[in-house]
Amino acid sequence: MNQPLSRFVLIFFLLFAGGTSFAQTAVTTDEAKLNELLTSFVDSYQSLTQTKNKQAVLQYFHPEATSNIYVFNISGKSRVSNGNVRGFEAYLDNLLRSPNLVNVYELVGDPMVNVSGEVATITYKIKYEIKEEDGIWVKGNELVTLALEKTGDKWLIVHYNIVQIEDEKLKGTCVCELFVGEGDDAEVVSKTTVPNGRSYSTKFDNFVFRTAENGDWVIKSPTQTFKRLSTGKLVKVSEEGDSIELGIPSSKKETVLMILSEGIYKESCARITVR
Repeated sequence: MNQPLSRFVLIFFLLFAGGTSFAQTAVTTDEAKLNELLTSFVDSYQSLTQTKNKQAVLQYFHPEATSNIYVFNISGKSRVSNGNVRGFEAYLDNLLRSPNLVNVYELVGDPMVNVSGEVATITYKIKYEIKEEDGIWVKGNELVTLALEKTGDKWLIVHYNIVQIEDEKLKGTCVCELFVGEGDDAEVVSKTTVPNGRSYSTKFDNFVFRTAENGDWVIKSPTQTFKRLSTGKLVKVSEEGDSIELGIPSSKKETVLMILSEGIYKESCARITVR
């Protein structure tokens, strides 16, 4: 090989090798940034109920980010929802309106990061719990994939896909059916479906209404006694005779629902919906 040609081949090789090395370095740098981004996002989301800093979570999202969420719950049913970052923001607001909730959101294993120029994906597994100080509401696992785009030096989430599988639920939405007899002193029977760990259980309760001479309603279930006072207040009567105020219901139906949600199933029902 003559000397000019050899020199050309050497220069070409050096340029090619240097360009490849630069590209690999850029990808490696972006992967490191994305791993840091994920760690910061997880920390901000998990500490939301303590910091109350919603923007610390939302800063990682593009304003037009979209989502697809699949949830498989303990009852064996699934649901799929498509949304956007505004829906996620509304969910964060709900968490912040529940001051006693703790949001546990822990990475499991190492995330998988792929970078291709100005776009990237991060796939990771999460173990989550939503709980109060006195017990767990729900816990399970998530598989999450984030799609991100790079603008300047900043990466933003433009789409997120979540597959969530509930493992256990001890508190959540309860479903109730009421069977109300006619007359002020008629009995009421309730059928309430409540979360019970890895499944739901169905509870039947019978309420006997009696009107006292002073105009109070005395309401008895098989295990507890309640009174709806002439002032409208509903109270739970303890075995020692002490009264615990539950609220001010406006009807017999609302009285029973308040007894169920604030008295009998307070530890299991975050809310009750009526069929």
